[in-house]
Amino acid sequence: MKVSEYTDRDFLDRYGRTPILHPYVVFPAILRLLGDIEGKRVLDLGCGSGDLSVLMAERGASVTGVDISDERIKICGERYGDIENPEFHTADGSDLRDMEDRSFDRVVMNMVLLNVPMDEKVRRIFREVSRVLADDGYLIFTDLNPICLMIPETSAETQSYPPDFSYFKDGSKYGSRVLLTDGSSIEFTDIHWTLESYTRWLEEAGMYIRRIIEPQPVDGAPEILKEYPIPEHIIFLCCKLARIP
Repeated sequence: MKVSEYTDRDFLDRYGRTPILHPYVVFPAILRLLGDIEGKRVLDLGCGSGDLSVLMAERGASVTGVDISDERIKICGERYGDIENPEFHTADGSDLRDMEDRSFDRVVMNMVLLNVPMDEKVRRIFREVSRVLADDGYLIFTDLNPICLMIPETSAETQSYPPDFSYFKDGSKYGSRVLLTDGSSIEFTDIHWTLESYTRWLEEAGMYIRRIIEPQPVDGAPEILKEYPIPEHIIFLCCKLARIP
């Protein structure tokens, strides 16, 4: 299994039809957690097509959207090049050398770490996020909920596993077919990291998990999400250790 290819334009154009859980489950929950971001500096790390970056900018934040894929940043420019905020550019989250220490009030990573194939790179990402995050700032990042991960089919996701897959094995690959807003679907190959490892790597980076959120569909979500008995995403709200009394 190869990790999903985010430089392939056909793949990215299909992804641009938007996973159905983004506008109806994940994005609303992230925006609620962010609270009042008027005038705040926000880094959207792994910004993808830029849709979440724009939603945050519409709420008054000064948003920088970065992605490791030049092709995805090109798509952001095609979609949102006529507006000054957000600002989009290519960057590797494990090496944010062009960004100053404590230069952001919020950092958001939506479905980023399941695309990172090496544990050391995940650890470097957390260290870089901690470095650029203000002492009173927040990191919000998302992943597939472990419950959803271990169930082959849920409301909007279908998982498949190679013979050697193990929840306890960091770096395990698995397949995921995701429902899009137009009724079609797209297939990913993702990387699994355990909750235990996340807590350890965050602590190494000088951060801790303040809250865990298992978001549910908002009012007005499509009929397919009306019955939603299993959380498909998990959201981590993290702070720097400097905030502990």
